[in-house]
Amino acid sequence: MKNATRFLVILLILCGFTIRAKADSTASTFTVNGTYGPDTTSEPLSQAGQDFTISFTIANQPASLDWSSMIGDDFYVYPLNVTYRMGGVETILTNSLVSFYNVAASSQAGGFFVAYCATDVTCFSGLEYQWTFSGPQQYTGSEDNPTMLPSGFGFSNQNFTTYSDTYTAFNSSISGGVTTVATPEASSLAMLLVGAVFAIFLMRKTQSSV
Repeated sequence: MKNATRFLVILLILCGFTIRAKADSTASTFTVNGTYGPDTTSEPLSQAGQDFTISFTIANQPASLDWSSMIGDDFYVYPLNVTYRMGGVETILTNSLVSFYNVAASSQAGGFFVAYCATDVTCFSGLEYQWTFSGPQQYTGSEDNPTMLPSGFGFSNQNFTTYSDTYTAFNSSISGGVTTVATPEASSLAMLLVGAVFAIFLMRKTQSSV
């Protein structure tokens, strides 16, 4: 009876630590897998028919980053480092901009948008890439103080645009699926499992010493 009580007390303490760890995990990672359409222009980061992966991590309270918002429509975060993979080559897209949209917005129905200026960080000249991923709204609350609410979704025939300069755009499409990974849940589950095993170990050690 005493051993069972000790086990429950230890497990409750570990659950408390797990909840705290979950609260302290303040970022979510988004990973997108897609395929460029047959009409995609050939550029260093885009090729017709090629599979690609985009991933980035964003604070669950993104207002703490450099950002701007349009109430009822969207907010964007800048700058972010985005990890990009295509054809076995990984590239870090520094100073990328990521926008998140209200599902009822007229400019884009939910989901998010990624933009990267390859040759000019101001996007006033040179090559620019723009990926669109319309889908479920990825945040809750007002755009001026949002909280991320990641939700995975599939997509097809989304817009992909490259600009060779400020005015010349080449439009094509992408298809595939997007997966959202919320890091707090995964780490908390692992910690709870380790904690339970540790509690059992302590209980058995106590029994052997009696």
